[in-house]
Amino acid sequence: MKIPTLLLTAALSLSAAASALTVSTSRVVTLPGADTAHAVTLPGNRVAVNADNGVLILDSNLKTQIGWYTLRGPISGLSVSVDGSRLAAMTGDRWTVWDVASGRELRSGEPSYDATLAFDPQGNLLMLDDGTLRSINLTNGRATDLIGDGDLYGAVVSPDGTRAVLSFEDRVELVELDSGDVLAEANLAEEPGGLGAHFSPDRQAAAVRTGSEALILRAGQEPVDVKGGEDLDPTDDSLLFLNDRELLLVSYGEGQRIDAQTGQPRGAAFEVDSDGPVVSGPDGRLLALGSSVAFLNAAAPDAPATGRVTLASSNTLSGGFIGKTAYAGVNRFTNLGTLQDLNVGGTNRLYDFDLQNDVLWTLNGETVSTLRGGKLNRLATLDSDAEYDLIQSTPDGLFAVATGYYGLALLNAQTGKVVKKVTEKQLKVEDIHAALPTTDGKAILVIPHEGNVFRYDVATGKQTPAFKLPTDAEASALQLSRGGTLAVTYDDADYEARVALVKPGATTAFKTLAFDNRVRAVRFSPDGKLLAVLTSDPQNALQIFDTASGNRLIRTGTFNMGTSLLAWAPAGNQLMVGAGLLGKAGSVTVFDVKR
Repeated sequence: MKIPTLLLTAALSLSAAASALTVSTSRVVTLPGADTAHAVTLPGNRVAVNADNGVLILDSNLKTQIGWYTLRGPISGLSVSVDGSRLAAMTGDRWTVWDVASGRELRSGEPSYDATLAFDPQGNLLMLDDGTLRSINLTNGRATDLIGDGDLYGAVVSPDGTRAVLSFEDRVELVELDSGDVLAEANLAEEPGGLGAHFSPDRQAAAVRTGSEALILRAGQEPVDVKGGEDLDPTDDSLLFLNDRELLLVSYGEGQRIDAQTGQPRGAAFEVDSDGPVVSGPDGRLLALGSSVAFLNAAAPDAPATGRVTLASSNTLSGGFIGKTAYAGVNRFTNLGTLQDLNVGGTNRLYDFDLQNDVLWTLNGETVSTLRGGKLNRLATLDSDAEYDLIQSTPDGLFAVATGYYGLALLNAQTGKVVKKVTEKQLKVEDIHAALPTTDGKAILVIPHEGNVFRYDVATGKQTPAFKLPTDAEASALQLSRGGTLAVTYDDADYEARVALVKPGATTAFKTLAFDNRVRAVRFSPDGKLLAVLTSDPQNALQIFDTASGNRLIRTGTFNMGTSLLAWAPAGNQLMVGAGLLGKAGSVTVFDVKR
């Protein structure tokens, strides 16, 4: 689905040189592939779910009715009021409460590092804030302390807002919120690594997981350990009541029925048709979350899921331009005009890709392929010992280096052969963090686990310095322009993000670019004259610099989600960022660049 072209123009004249460069939004395209980790049930058999940073209300057939995209970054919490009239969601940066009927925002704020969301029976927001559970009046914003004095590690409130599971350094408790009475408690062998909880239909019990323990707290009774639940992740795995007598444990798509009284398994394990968490859904059914949303039968959780939908993603992980055609997707390359997928030889295990000068390199598992001139070539199947997970090519696309912790391989797109393989032992380094071929393919630039970036001569094996890092700095990525300018992304001794620009033959930077936020991607324009940098900046994530001087020309872009997809069109007149613009649905944004 294509979003109408936005009329937003980002043309910031930051210097005399900048006045000749403008960046404007050409189009924003929405593609499937969102991650869904949270869901709550609303009246009328509807559900509210997250889709990356989006908060969507789905009808009884899982069709989207309304969505909000005002929170930046992945949703980390979702809750609905007892009467279903208010919906709350949060990310690491902000929380917001909406009126469900009108879609109007009621209140928002900044969460603390340990925040959780819930509602009490009166519709007040309950939020964990720096170790204390507080009630927030959504009319006047007044906060009242309820439980804890800075010593709470986590809190999960029952759907009716009357009870909660609380975690502390050494124990978990099931409590009545009104009175503060402790109904059940259990000592913990380890400090909790998180907290997940699900309440029984009669509200008398809660299934609890802390990252190292899983147990059942039942009012007035001793706690019961859940066998096989000690490794359950509090967020990604599931332990929920099917009824008052039985639990369902789900981890990595494998399910197990658990006796709710004894904590012991019932019957054999079975497959569950879900690649993410399983949660309670409407009308007594379950919801399978993850890369899609679907219904599961609570009476037969091993049956195939039904009604599956894949929701719109807020970012894309792969993509770029081949000629004038833009491609992007979540582990696929979808034509943004026709919405047809490009055959790149398989993406089921797509570790990495690089697309330069109309040559697409992919690393799918251990298989390296190229798509060049419309022809797909499988160049090599590399050994698994090196643990290859990165691939980077030269600006002309003719050479590429596949990199793993324990080795690297130089490949030639024209001959279709592996030119050279080198292990970390041969390089005399502990392991390898990144590598990039020089523009002529005769050498490889290497970021080792420790130490300076060095140049490895393919013919002789000789190593020479390529860039001398500042003291205690750590490099993470490399890029080369067509003219040979090297961009080195690194964190300095104070963990501040930097990009060093190094002229051909030099080992020190002629210009160091400083950023307040993490650098996600760096790309030279095809002619090498411009450098685009994508950061985690919440307001101006995309910045463009003049390569020769290092002067910043443009900064723009407030995106829905973080992404590392940044790509120039071969003509240098367009720039792709793998995220939608904040406030609207969108998976990828294409900018027009004029100079």
